[in-house]
Amino acid sequence: FDDLVIRKMFVVPSFEIHGGVKGLFDLGPPATALKAAMIDLWRKHFVLAENMLEMECTCLTPEVVLKTSGHVDRFTDLMVKDLETGECFRADKMLEDAIDDLLEKNPTMPTEERENHLRVQRQA
Repeated sequence: FDDLVIRKMFVVPSFEIHGGVKGLFDLGPPATALKAAMIDLWRKHFVLAENMLEMECTCLTPEVVLKTSGHVDRFTDLMVKDLETGECFRADKMLEDAIDDLLEKNPTMPTEERENHLRVQRQA
């Protein structure tokens, strides 16, 4: 799927001619057209029909804003790395998925045990 999306230029790796940057992509012509159509539809509904005001903000947030708002100190996503592939994953998502799998594979699990797993999952 990834190769098809890149080959059809829905997205292209950002700064590709300079070696690229992992995780950053630019929208190609088809995706740009799709985005424009979606924004137009959104604008027709919310701005014109609902009389809402439209704003466009910067995509960059200075560190001082993130620090002052508490995002730097309080929001940390623990990551785990697959030693074989080098891929990184959010630990909380892996735990949530593992608990979902456990509950799905054990439909007769006692209610109290099931509730304990769900409590841990909510805290993840």
